[in-house]
Amino acid sequence: MPYLNRTLEPIINKASDRFKIVMISGLRQVGKSTLLKHLSDTSRQYVSLDNTAQRLMAKSSPSSFFEHNQAPAVIDEIQLASELFLPLKEKVDADDSRGQYWLSGSQRLHLMSKVSESLPGRLVTFDLWPMSIYERFGKGLEQKPFIPGQRGNLSHLSIDETWQMIYQGAWPDVLSCDADERQWFFDSLIDLYLAKDVAALTSVEKTLEYRKFLKALAARTGQELRVQVLAQMCDVGAQTIKRWLSIAEASGMIYLLPPFSGNINKQIVKSPKVYLADTGLAAALLNISSPEEMRDHLLCGQFFETFVVTELIKSYCHNGKKPDFFFYRDNNGMEIDLLIHADGCYYPVEIKMKSAPDLHDAKWIKSFQKLNVPTGPASIISSCDSAYNLASYITVQNIWDI
Repeated sequence: MPYLNRTLEPIINKASDRFKIVMISGLRQVGKSTLLKHLSDTSRQYVSLDNTAQRLMAKSSPSSFFEHNQAPAVIDEIQLASELFLPLKEKVDADDSRGQYWLSGSQRLHLMSKVSESLPGRLVTFDLWPMSIYERFGKGLEQKPFIPGQRGNLSHLSIDETWQMIYQGAWPDVLSCDADERQWFFDSLIDLYLAKDVAALTSVEKTLEYRKFLKALAARTGQELRVQVLAQMCDVGAQTIKRWLSIAEASGMIYLLPPFSGNINKQIVKSPKVYLADTGLAAALLNISSPEEMRDHLLCGQFFETFVVTELIKSYCHNGKKPDFFFYRDNNGMEIDLLIHADGCYYPVEIKMKSAPDLHDAKWIKSFQKLNVPTGPASIISSCDSAYNLASYITVQNIWDI
């Protein structure tokens, strides 16, 4: 398939003018290597540590590795040779040039623990997710971080087309797959993730149990994290689940949305909500065989919410910004699906699968705006035909307006 521009492209170029090293982290096959190769000119060589000879040189003789791979260069799968980080510091410190090395890796927090010790001030890192809806339509360079009340420029899809996209998944290689090819892709992706990112990098030996854990996460996407529930579903201990959660978060497999904990006089929940990184992956893990089955599934509301939340996360991450997102829930039943913190305000977002949200769907937004919290305009993201206002500060908008 033809190359589709990623929103992160100008961000990488800008960062490369300022920092000596730029690193892209993200799940396998989300397009990290393709993106960096696309941005590279003919002088920047590409080196993959998946190559056995390169990896052995990197691990046994890091200095020789950099002699053979001079800047400017792309080093792919950098997590496979953590021995490179200290020599990399010495290498880039010998030259004041910017953008010397572009790195990519499949372990976000695993990498950062090494980077924080070795490369402070020399490196900037960005997260790459599966493709956003803008990128899938060839409009990646037009996407901006979402703020409620602002509307994008995508054409609206029908509800059937929307569920086809929710079901299909957003990895570049899966976009145009038929049903068989799609299943093969996700089977291969999960096997690769278990073999390399889980077993090899984190010493998890119970790969069959971890596969069950991934399925449990898919069934709990869009809900509050309940360690004991996951432990029961997987038949392992709570400490094992906590360790597995850290692995899943480090690799970008899940996103943990923290609860809002502002200075308000209410009892609020303390557990985060958990979202799988991609709804197509959730469908594959749960053996959902069609968009129609997914739309009619008992978890359809959670899938819809997961799709919206991950798209909003992408709108920030792919613009080089760290999403400062929360959800709100207190012990009296008041709940806001998402709070976007930007420009000194908290912007409430409710997510409803229905086609005509009404004032009842906005009741918690109105309640939140009475709290002692700086609050901006709110959005209810839904499957409505066209945008409309429930109040001067509450806009109901279609999922394709984000």
